Amino acid sequence: MIRLVGTELTRYRVRRATGLVVLLAVLAAAAIAALTAWESRPLTRTEIATAQVKASQDSDRTDIQADLDKCLKDPVKYLGPGATEQQCRDALVPAAQSYLPREPLDLRGTLRGNGIGVALLVAALLIIGASAFAGGDHASGSITNQVLFAPGRARLWSAKAIAVGAWSALVAAVTLGGFWLTLYLVAADRDVPHGSAIVDDICWHVVRGVLFCAGAGIGAYALTMLFRHAFATLGLLFAYSVGGEVVLALAQSDKVARWTLGNNVFGWLETRLQYVGSRRCEIDECPGAAHLGHLDAGIYLLVLLTVSCLASVLVFRRRDL
Repeated sequence: MIRLVGTELTRYRVRRATGLVVLLAVLAAAAIAALTAWESRPLTRTEIATAQVKASQDSDRTDIQADLDKCLKDPVKYLGPGATEQQCRDALVPAAQSYLPREPLDLRGTLRGNGIGVALLVAALLIIGASAFAGGDHASGSITNQVLFAPGRARLWSAKAIAVGAWSALVAAVTLGGFWLTLYLVAADRDVPHGSAIVDDICWHVVRGVLFCAGAGIGAYALTMLFRHAFATLGLLFAYSVGGEVVLALAQSDKVARWTLGNNVFGWLETRLQYVGSRRCEIDECPGAAHLGHLDAGIYLLVLLTVSCLASVLVFRRRDL
């Protein structure tokens, strides 16, 4: 079995399609890390001075001064119970910070934004790679010869699945780990505050991301071995994910939202997911929002993976090749 797995690991590595997918995953993660660092680069003195000038000019506008005078006369009537004159100034007088061209690097914000995007992009590319790996064997007819020389169909299927999972996990670990290591070093160089809590969240996110990518690769491989065509797998995954969002939009129910693929994927990858329908919410942003934990989301995804693998291996053992 070990020798068979080694053979499949080599076959996965030497395929042009899978090699291209791995290269694209690495380049995409590197490009997004560079773009994130560039878009959050430190402000120059000129940019800060320009923002201060714009804020000063807008604060002198007659309409803003008129609203400020009304608020200062009766803050409670203008802003609500407990309002003060200082709150009037804070709410109505333009601040220079509002005119700054970009925000500084925020690791927690990146964790909910580009970090999730990188994990999804890498997973999508690995799905394509796994589908091409399995579909290529069927398209070329080489799967017939492999079955003849393998000790058993179940072992051959398992060896291929292990190879796909191992390569997917390795690629995900390199790309996601490299992405976050780059941003961590950038944050440290810029003296961006980052406590142990956010570092722990990032580390666990990378672990969950690696597991998700490995599972996505194995699931795509299993479906392709079931349907014998890579395009059938990609079409099914697209229809299932998009169809779930369409049903959610029509149903407008959090009970339906709990079972959509999108929410469960985000529930697994995010540090803490709160949602209303298909909308993700910041903590305390959406009163009454539902919470989807890692365990619940993980079980949902694991059930889908298990069903796909069982159906695939059972059909593969009995199918005429």
